[in-house]
Amino acid sequence: MPRKGADSQVLAYLQARGEARVAELVEALGLHPATVRRALARLANRGLAERGRGGARLFEAVRYVGDMRHNLGISLEAKRRIAKKAASLVEPGMRVGISGGSTCTHLARLLRGSPVEVVTNAVNVAVELYSYPKTRVHVLGGELNAYSYELVGPRALEAAAKVELDLLFVGATGINERGFFMRDQPEASVARALKERAKAVYVLADSSKWGKQAFGFFAALDEVSGWIRED
Repeated sequence: MPRKGADSQVLAYLQARGEARVAELVEALGLHPATVRRALARLANRGLAERGRGGARLFEAVRYVGDMRHNLGISLEAKRRIAKKAASLVEPGMRVGISGGSTCTHLARLLRGSPVEVVTNAVNVAVELYSYPKTRVHVLGGELNAYSYELVGPRALEAAAKVELDLLFVGATGINERGFFMRDQPEASVARALKERAKAVYVLADSSKWGKQAFGFFAALDEVSGWIRED
């Protein structure tokens, strides 16, 4: 198999699973062990994967700590399925807004190398997309939120009001009959400002968020284009 084909298959598997052993990749993809090892070596050289004993994992551009590290691992398979659904909506040349949060972080990883422009107020999302020339990244200014990796405040709101987006993807801490909620009001305010500048808006959240409410109201259920769940 040509190098590019093997690399693409192995990378896609790592993007879906996060990590894998060589034997697992051989069985799942039907490739020769030597082909898998060479593909992993090339992906590692390109900064797309990290080699480990007997396998590899998707490259982690950011070493998360605290709540974010914990949240990234909660309902992991559900979040990856949601991110994959969201990524399927993104087309080359689009300008895509991505907020902070663990599910949006998984989405950002799937967009690495895609020929799109990403607008974000989350510094971790920007770093996740670092060093992928085809993926242009625009970061809103502002003050770093004490409880997340998001930039908030007057400067972020001013910058958000000037962008034009084809798609906006945001996370949610809680969802109920009233609508979608974020962790705090500063995050929700920036997300609302971006919503006003987007042609389509999707909330990325697994079904466990239903019935919960948080401090920052984002939008009513009928004010977004859709809620992307794992089912």
